[in-house]
Amino acid sequence: MTTRVGYIGLGNIGLPMAEWLLAPGLDLTVYDVADAAVAPFRGRAGIAPSLADVGRAADLIGVCVRDDADVQEVVTALLETMTSGLIAIHSTVRPATIVELAKVAADKGVAVIDAAVTGGAEGARSGRLTAMVGGEAAAIDQARPLLSAYCSNIVHAGPVGQGMTLKIVNNLVTYIELLGAVEAYRLAAAAGLDPAKLSEVMTDNGNLTPAMRAYVGFRGTMNSDVFAASQAALSTLAEKDLSLAAALAAESEVSAPLGEATARLFRESVTRI
Repeated sequence: MTTRVGYIGLGNIGLPMAEWLLAPGLDLTVYDVADAAVAPFRGRAGIAPSLADVGRAADLIGVCVRDDADVQEVVTALLETMTSGLIAIHSTVRPATIVELAKVAADKGVAVIDAAVTGGAEGARSGRLTAMVGGEAAAIDQARPLLSAYCSNIVHAGPVGQGMTLKIVNNLVTYIELLGAVEAYRLAAAAGLDPAKLSEVMTDNGNLTPAMRAYVGFRGTMNSDVFAASQAALSTLAEKDLSLAAALAAESEVSAPLGEATARLFRESVTRI
């Protein structure tokens, strides 16, 4: 039996995720606002002319778009044509956005779950993303043909919204450690140390996480033009993600001063060579 799947948002992570849905037993339809983004799927999958057409063509739909406003636009359009099925939100957005959309969708017979992912573009290309999922157990089982195509681990965080909460807290750690790595290697170089020695020690004592190692190595290979563009993009993403962490802390009445400091210092620090 063939499962009709859809994917919306073919960016840096979304495109390789969607490519895993070009598999036996899956009938894929894709959509993106950019014609160039859907080009790799021509002749290999259905190309929907609109968001609503994805809703007509698919029963399980993954969504990986930019922000809360985009997620709301996508789900609203899909619900114009869907009367059953499931929408999995991969975008990092406010948990409340997922909860609100899930309520609206349920009235139309459609399940909405949050299925935030971690592992980056490389994890998407290798099919080894980790999904942090919020929703009822039955909905998660329903989503497995979609999620298991590009995720090697599916973590059920709790009710709708809790998957996104887990992603936001995880991202907080990521940005804190990346800022820490930049500061440590900058200080080591300024003090005359060979950065490789710092890497050796931090590898042995466990301080150098895989994400930090990859990021430090990436910074060391970039020319000035690539460096400026990549770090500006990273800073914009960090500001969005850290603002979500700050909002979560405020809603939970928890102090998060390290997160606040990271948000304040991140762009200036990482965009400086």
